[in-house]
Amino acid sequence: TTNEVVAIEGYKSDTFVVHRDYHDYMDYLYIVCDEGASALRIVDLSHLPDSAPTVYVDNALFARSHNIFIDTATAHLYTCGGNNNPGVRVFSLANPELPVEVSSISLPEISHDIYVRNDTAYINVGTSGFMIYDFNDLQNPTLIGSLTSYTQQGYNHSGWLSDDGNTYILADETHG
Repeated sequence: TTNEVVAIEGYKSDTFVVHRDYHDYMDYLYIVCDEGASALRIVDLSHLPDSAPTVYVDNALFARSHNIFIDTATAHLYTCGGNNNPGVRVFSLANPELPVEVSSISLPEISHDIYVRNDTAYINVGTSGFMIYDFNDLQNPTLIGSLTSYTQQGYNHSGWLSDDGNTYILADETHG
Protein backbone atom coordinates (compact mmCIF):
# COMPACT_ATOMS: atom_id res chain seq x y z
CA THR A 1 0.00 0.00 0.00
CA THR A 2 1.28 3.44 -0.92
CA ASN A 3 0.24 6.55 0.98
CA GLU A 4 1.13 10.08 -0.07
CA VAL A 5 2.42 11.97 2.95
CA VAL A 6 3.51 15.21 1.27
CA ALA A 7 3.44 16.71 -2.23
CA ILE A 8 6.41 18.73 -3.47
CA GLU A 9 5.60 21.28 -6.15
CA GLY A 10 8.05 21.91 -8.97
CA TYR A 11 9.61 25.37 -9.27
CA LYS A 12 7.27 26.10 -12.16
CA SER A 13 4.22 24.05 -12.78
CA ASP A 14 2.43 24.38 -16.10
CA THR A 15 1.51 22.32 -19.15
CA PHE A 16 4.91 22.92 -20.78
CA VAL A 17 6.88 21.17 -18.04
CA VAL A 18 6.94 17.42 -18.59
CA HIS A 19 10.41 16.46 -17.36
CA ARG A 20 12.04 16.82 -13.98
CA ASP A 21 14.99 15.00 -12.48
CA TYR A 22 15.83 14.59 -8.84
CA HIS A 23 18.32 12.87 -6.56
CA ASP A 24 18.61 12.64 -2.82
CA TYR A 25 21.64 13.19 -0.64
CA MET A 26 21.66 12.87 3.13
CA ASP A 27 18.24 14.26 4.14
CA TYR A 28 17.82 16.49 1.07
CA LEU A 29 16.13 16.14 -2.30
CA TYR A 30 17.66 18.08 -5.22
CA ILE A 31 15.21 18.85 -8.04
CA VAL A 32 15.89 20.26 -11.51
CA CYS A 33 13.94 20.87 -14.68
CA ASP A 34 14.99 21.64 -18.25
CA GLU A 35 11.83 23.36 -19.40
CA GLY A 36 10.29 26.76 -18.81
CA ALA A 37 11.55 29.19 -16.21
CA SER A 38 13.31 26.88 -13.81
CA ALA A 39 15.77 26.71 -10.93
CA LEU A 40 17.53 24.32 -8.60
CA ARG A 41 15.25 23.40 -5.71
CA ILE A 42 16.46 21.75 -2.49
CA VAL A 43 13.93 20.18 -0.14
CA ASP A 44 14.65 19.09 3.44
CA LEU A 45 13.28 15.57 3.91
CA SER A 46 14.27 15.23 7.57
CA HIS A 47 10.81 16.37 8.69
CA LEU A 48 8.93 13.59 6.88
CA PRO A 49 6.22 12.42 7.16
CA ASP A 50 4.98 15.73 8.57
CA SER A 51 6.45 18.12 6.02
CA ALA A 52 9.15 18.66 3.39
CA PRO A 53 10.10 22.35 3.42
CA THR A 54 12.02 23.94 0.58
CA VAL A 55 15.33 25.28 1.90
CA TYR A 56 16.71 26.60 -1.40
CA VAL A 57 15.15 27.62 -4.69
CA ASP A 58 17.10 29.86 -7.03
CA ASN A 59 18.34 30.02 -10.62
CA ALA A 60 21.60 31.75 -9.66
CA LEU A 61 23.66 28.55 -10.04
CA PHE A 62 21.78 27.41 -13.15
CA ALA A 63 18.36 27.97 -14.62
CA ARG A 64 17.86 24.60 -16.28
CA SER A 65 19.31 21.12 -16.16
CA HIS A 66 18.10 17.97 -17.86
CA ASN A 67 19.74 15.56 -15.45
CA ILE A 68 21.68 15.56 -12.21
CA PHE A 69 23.65 12.90 -10.42
CA ILE A 70 25.03 13.02 -6.90
CA ASP A 71 28.25 11.17 -6.17
CA THR A 72 27.63 10.45 -2.50
CA ALA A 73 31.21 9.24 -1.96
CA THR A 74 32.57 12.72 -2.75
CA ALA A 75 29.53 14.92 -1.97
CA HIS A 76 29.45 16.32 -5.51
CA LEU A 77 26.35 17.15 -7.53
CA TYR A 78 26.86 16.87 -11.31
CA THR A 79 24.50 18.61 -13.69
CA CYS A 80 24.14 18.30 -17.45
CA GLY A 81 21.83 19.40 -20.23
CA GLY A 82 19.50 22.33 -20.15
CA ASN A 83 19.75 25.63 -21.94
CA ASN A 84 23.19 27.04 -22.66
CA ASN A 85 24.93 24.21 -20.83
CA PRO A 86 26.93 22.21 -23.40
CA GLY A 87 28.88 20.33 -20.78
CA VAL A 88 28.95 19.20 -17.19
CA ARG A 89 29.09 21.36 -14.08
CA VAL A 90 30.09 20.08 -10.64
CA PHE A 91 28.91 21.49 -7.31
CA SER A 92 30.20 20.72 -3.83
CA LEU A 93 27.54 19.68 -1.31
CA ALA A 94 29.82 20.22 1.70
CA ASN A 95 26.96 22.43 2.87
CA PRO A 96 23.97 20.49 1.46
CA GLU A 97 21.74 23.59 1.52
CA LEU A 98 24.20 25.85 -0.35
CA PRO A 99 25.92 24.13 -3.30
CA VAL A 100 29.11 25.76 -4.61
CA GLU A 101 30.40 25.24 -8.15
CA VAL A 102 33.83 23.58 -8.07
CA SER A 103 34.43 22.39 -11.65
CA SER A 104 33.07 22.21 -15.19
CA ILE A 105 33.87 20.85 -18.64
CA SER A 106 32.65 21.70 -22.12
CA LEU A 107 31.45 18.99 -24.48
CA PRO A 108 30.78 18.94 -28.23
CA GLU A 109 27.02 19.21 -27.61
CA ILE A 110 24.55 19.28 -24.75
CA SER A 111 24.86 16.08 -22.76
CA HIS A 112 21.70 14.18 -22.03
CA ASP A 113 22.52 12.05 -19.02
CA ILE A 114 25.30 11.34 -16.54
CA TYR A 115 26.28 8.65 -14.05
CA VAL A 116 29.10 9.29 -11.56
CA ARG A 117 31.00 7.05 -9.17
CA ASN A 118 34.01 8.27 -7.16
CA ASP A 119 34.38 11.35 -9.37
CA THR A 120 34.46 9.28 -12.57
CA ALA A 121 31.70 10.62 -14.81
CA TYR A 122 30.07 8.48 -17.51
CA ILE A 123 28.41 10.96 -19.86
CA ASN A 124 25.82 10.28 -22.56
CA VAL A 125 26.47 13.01 -25.13
CA GLY A 126 23.70 12.67 -27.72
CA THR A 127 24.92 12.28 -31.29
CA SER A 128 28.53 12.70 -30.10
CA GLY A 129 28.37 9.32 -28.32
CA PHE A 130 29.66 8.40 -24.89
CA MET A 131 32.52 9.90 -22.85
CA ILE A 132 34.20 9.14 -19.53
CA TYR A 133 35.86 11.92 -17.51
CA ASP A 134 37.97 11.74 -14.37
CA PHE A 135 37.08 14.60 -11.98
CA ASN A 136 39.45 13.61 -9.16
CA ASP A 137 41.44 16.77 -9.93
CA LEU A 138 38.57 19.25 -10.05
CA GLN A 139 40.78 21.95 -11.55
CA ASN A 140 41.84 19.67 -14.40
CA PRO A 141 39.17 17.08 -15.34
CA THR A 142 40.58 14.54 -17.79
CA LEU A 143 38.92 12.64 -20.63
CA ILE A 144 39.85 9.00 -20.01
CA GLY A 145 37.75 7.32 -22.68
CA SER A 146 35.14 7.80 -25.38
CA LEU A 147 32.97 5.87 -27.78
CA THR A 148 32.07 8.22 -30.61
CA SER A 149 31.26 5.75 -33.40
CA TYR A 150 29.55 2.38 -33.09
CA THR A 151 27.02 0.10 -34.79
CA GLN A 152 23.45 1.44 -34.85
CA GLN A 153 24.57 4.68 -33.24
CA GLY A 154 21.77 7.14 -32.65
CA TYR A 155 21.28 9.69 -29.92
CA ASN A 156 23.21 8.42 -26.87
CA HIS A 157 20.45 8.89 -24.34
CA SER A 158 21.27 7.35 -20.98
CA GLY A 159 23.08 4.61 -19.10
CA TRP A 160 24.02 3.02 -15.80
CA LEU A 161 27.17 1.49 -14.32
CA SER A 162 26.91 -2.07 -12.97
CA ASP A 163 27.36 -2.56 -9.23
CA ASP A 164 30.78 -4.18 -9.74
CA GLY A 165 31.89 -1.24 -11.93
CA ASN A 166 32.93 -3.46 -14.83
CA THR A 167 30.08 -2.75 -17.26
CA TYR A 168 28.36 0.41 -18.39
CA ILE A 169 25.02 -0.21 -20.09
CA LEU A 170 23.99 2.58 -22.45
CA ALA A 171 20.89 3.21 -24.50
CA ASP A 172 20.58 5.11 -27.75
CA GLU A 173 17.44 6.60 -29.21
CA THR A 174 17.66 5.27 -32.76
CA HIS A 175 14.86 5.83 -35.24
CA GLY A 176 13.63 2.60 -36.77
